[in-house]
Amino acid sequence: MNIYANQLPCGFLSLSLDGIIQSINDKLLEWIIAERNNTEGRRVDVILTESSKIFYQVYIFPLMKMHGKVEEMYLTLKSLDGSEVPVLLNGICCEREGTMVIDCILIRTVNRHKLEHELLLAKKVAQQAKQSIVEMASDGIILANQSTKIITWNKGAEGLFGYTEQEAIGQDMEIIVPEHLKETYRRGVERLRATGQSMAIEMSGLRKDGTEFPAEISLNCWQTNGEYFWSAIIRDITERKRTQELLLNSEKLSVAGQLAAGIAHEIRNPLTAIKGFHQLMESENNGKPYYFEILKDEMNRIELILNELLLLAKPQATQLKQVDLRALIEQVCTLMDSQVHLHNIEVEVKFEENVPTFIQCDENQMKQILINFLKNAIEAMPNGGQVKITVNNKDEDNILLRITDQGEGIPEEKLKKIGEPFYTTKEKGTGLGLMVCRKIIEDHQGSLNILSRLNEGTTVEVTLPVGEKSKSYVLKVH
Repeated sequence: MNIYANQLPCGFLSLSLDGIIQSINDKLLEWIIAERNNTEGRRVDVILTESSKIFYQVYIFPLMKMHGKVEEMYLTLKSLDGSEVPVLLNGICCEREGTMVIDCILIRTVNRHKLEHELLLAKKVAQQAKQSIVEMASDGIILANQSTKIITWNKGAEGLFGYTEQEAIGQDMEIIVPEHLKETYRRGVERLRATGQSMAIEMSGLRKDGTEFPAEISLNCWQTNGEYFWSAIIRDITERKRTQELLLNSEKLSVAGQLAAGIAHEIRNPLTAIKGFHQLMESENNGKPYYFEILKDEMNRIELILNELLLLAKPQATQLKQVDLRALIEQVCTLMDSQVHLHNIEVEVKFEENVPTFIQCDENQMKQILINFLKNAIEAMPNGGQVKITVNNKDEDNILLRITDQGEGIPEEKLKKIGEPFYTTKEKGTGLGLMVCRKIIEDHQGSLNILSRLNEGTTVEVTLPVGEKSKSYVLKVH
């Protein structure tokens, strides 16, 4: 204790910036009938009455931080014998031994009327500030009593959960917790009550309409006058989760590209040797010309597939041109004719009247997309059935191509993951086929959407930019 401060006829108090008592003089200890070792090192709250705590926290301390000093502020100190000691406080921020402190001079006073006026003003300011912060916050802010019954429900909470303030007040906080998480939530509440430590967790929030959304929840518990209170700040993190999933898929796509590049190069080396021997045999007329044509077509097909695998590793500029979609679909159906017959499948192709038949696309890539989707549809119907390929107008600049099968369909939880790298519903699939198709479609400024219902079938929807217009026709392949 500074000797000079201890000789002052008034009270002296030195506080750290976080409100810890650094030193207190004998005069002030005499007023509150306290010992030095019971005050120094503790928060200033221990010598303030309840009303003065509020005044100090919401008015005096912010004012001190803003201006570096306060003048003639009335407070009430708490004496050990239960009485109250009204004082007039003057404080200033200063540096001592390299640390910022708040030095306060306290003068004992009996001006209770002015003190009560100051406290009333501080409470009003604090209430208005709290109300403004809570109501204007975009996050959901919920306050609850000891029984976890809601007592405050802001506009942010209304927007997040769909309950109005009138509907939420008096309800248990569990109304925002999904049924499958309630037990976990209850254990967390009990742990928080026991430890008094705040918690920040990620869990699902439950809306009034029964839907769930990913949420970040900060849960706090405090005690006032022997009673517990709860506060929860809830933030919708749907966009954050979506961004994380995109980043994860981007990483998977990078790995897929590296893998595809490796596979493509490994296959291309022996393919080059096969093509060389094919040309040698053809030049020597060592075999039937018909077989040479078949070999040539199949090798060209392998090269096309390898090029598409390489698209994952090394994006290339797509060569767009006007292509007759009608002729393209007919060629694909002819190519798949043997598999269609083998699986007892009927393929029906139908163009809407006045729908454009020319589209802007890379012909080989578009063939590969149609082959992939048609092959998937055939494999979804091992006992036979019908595949419908329809082409309709979507708007002035785009057409909508649909491929619908009558297979078993895809469960909703699996449908959400379709198209992710390495995710597949097939026993021996890799998940790369649909991923390549999605990338090709996006390179064509189009979009892909997959709809499915269990035991009803699956529909693949592809939106593509158009070229010239022509009339429709119906093609059936049996």
